[in-house]
Amino acid sequence: MRIQLVRRSAAAVAGVALAVGAIGVAGALQASATPDTTRITAAAAGSVAAAPTISIKSDHTTAKAWAKVSLTGKTTGLARNTTVQVQRLESGKWVNFPATTKVTSASTYSVWVKSGRVGVNKFRVVAGKAASAAVSVTITK
Repeated sequence: MRIQLVRRSAAAVAGVALAVGAIGVAGALQASATPDTTRITAAAAGSVAAAPTISIKSDHTTAKAWAKVSLTGKTTGLARNTTVQVQRLESGKWVNFPATTKVTSASTYSVWVKSGRVGVNKFRVVAGKAASAAVSVTITK
């Protein structure tokens, strides 16, 4: 019985040694394949789509009530003809403003708004899953 235990232990050690040797060979083969896998990884990383973004700029910081104020900006990651919706901050919530436009083939947009709400009006634009920062326009009488 003791002899069988010794033989089994020796066989187990020999098996582990063979496995380690095989891993060493596989590791050497893998090391020689590293440049190819690096190219594949870089190509795969390049195909990951970046999150869409949208910027906003106003042509006026102050305007008279009901005067046209142009909002323009650039987008990334948004397809041509994607709808851009203007929103205004009202009582702490962003509410759709009655002004929309489409993203151009140059990844830009341009839209104008008119507001009769005297005071600071905060506007932003949303398109797809992207939302711009807010821009403030002070409306006077």
